[in-house]
Amino acid sequence: MKIIRVLAGLFALSLISGCFESSTAGSAAALAPAPEPPARATLQVVHASSNAPAVNITAGGAVVFGDVDYKESPIPITLDAGTTVDVGVDAILPDTTTLTVLDLPGQTFDGDTIYTVFAVGNVGDVGDTALQAVAVTRSAFFVPSDTIRATALHAAAGAPDVDIYVSAPGLALDTIMPINGATPVAFTDSLGPLDLAEGEYQIRVTLAGDPDALAFDSGPLNLAGGIDPIIAAVDNTNAGSESPISILLVDRLGVTEVQDILTTAELRVVHAVPDVGAPVDVLVDGVIAVPDFDFTDVAGPVPLDAGSYVFQVALDGLVVINGPTVDDDGDPVPPASTSLADGGYYDAIAVGSVTADNLGLLATADDRRRVATAGKLRVIHASPSTDLVDLYIVDAAVTDITAVDPFAGDIPYLFNSGYLEVTPGSYNIYVTPADTKDKAISAEGVDLDAAGIYTVIARDPIAPGVDLGLIPLDDAAP
Repeated sequence: MKIIRVLAGLFALSLISGCFESSTAGSAAALAPAPEPPARATLQVVHASSNAPAVNITAGGAVVFGDVDYKESPIPITLDAGTTVDVGVDAILPDTTTLTVLDLPGQTFDGDTIYTVFAVGNVGDVGDTALQAVAVTRSAFFVPSDTIRATALHAAAGAPDVDIYVSAPGLALDTIMPINGATPVAFTDSLGPLDLAEGEYQIRVTLAGDPDALAFDSGPLNLAGGIDPIIAAVDNTNAGSESPISILLVDRLGVTEVQDILTTAELRVVHAVPDVGAPVDVLVDGVIAVPDFDFTDVAGPVPLDAGSYVFQVALDGLVVINGPTVDDDGDPVPPASTSLADGGYYDAIAVGSVTADNLGLLATADDRRRVATAGKLRVIHASPSTDLVDLYIVDAAVTDITAVDPFAGDIPYLFNSGYLEVTPGSYNIYVTPADTKDKAISAEGVDLDAAGIYTVIARDPIAPGVDLGLIPLDDAAP
């Protein structure tokens, strides 16, 4: 992440001058005691708005934190005590222009204080869950090495009032009190600081007044002393969990996310091999996970715990993709494995051609967080009979691309664009052989809506003599 430090002159540093005295007897000058250094304030920001795009943070009109995305917190900056400055949050739009979405004029920063400013709420909401800034202050003085000084914050606009429990692991919730007592914690409420002895803890969140309505469970967490984290509940945008929230542990240098203990990875499987000739089975560690899988089929999600897995494709019981092989010396080479993380979205795409003898598996990690200011479009080239291609994304009124430059050119086989943020609207999408205007694939009148997620996989024809086509995923699927 790009962090732009404060420009010289934005915050003036005071000059300290030495003071010398001379004795009447002509003795050597004595250096007067140096004055105490000026107190400093610390500014930290956390992007905690789940449907907002990446943002720039400005101070005095200059960008001090750039391209900050959801659940990110750049390294803090320090300011002279007593500094007063206008702070702003600028959303980065798909065309790379920015729009100020939060304006915080005349902010004064006291010395020896850490100001952690959370951007919370939802873009487009009004009322209590509208986009807003919430500041949590902490003393800059060090915390004892055997102590955890915690502050809790409800920063999840999509979650109702809650109770928060921080306890030794395994204690029944009906035998302990939440740290908020009898007063429910509402969105933007904060609690603390609360001093705890270093050790192992379990953080649990329930619907207010109902210890049986568990909304989040961290499982055992080992927390070292000497820290003063903010425990912030934010809207959950991860895969593999029914929990409405995840937890951000915000320390003085950044953020660590804690997911619900039951969170898994999610695997989606796509069949893009045109000439297998019969349905196949998809294996995970040798066990059939998706049976009778045919060309252009999409299956999943398959929940899988974090770990390393061997994904294979079998035809009539014989592994045809990612089977064991031998090297040039005749030594066995095991199948390739793929690592998955809890909370991650993944695609495994069977690719290649039997005729070309280039069968393989394309594994991709996805970011399916929805952004209110853009449609997110991903294009994958999985047509084995097609070499380099050009991609055109044009307004729906444009059908003649003769004078149009491609959106992306010379795209190779198995290219994955990743999710591109596109201004919401209606578009025509064309794929041509590289450096030509011959439309091999046409998708016209495609609506890319704000907060939409769209994936299209270029594929071979489904039958001889038929045009190339697309396998649509996410919101592009019919």
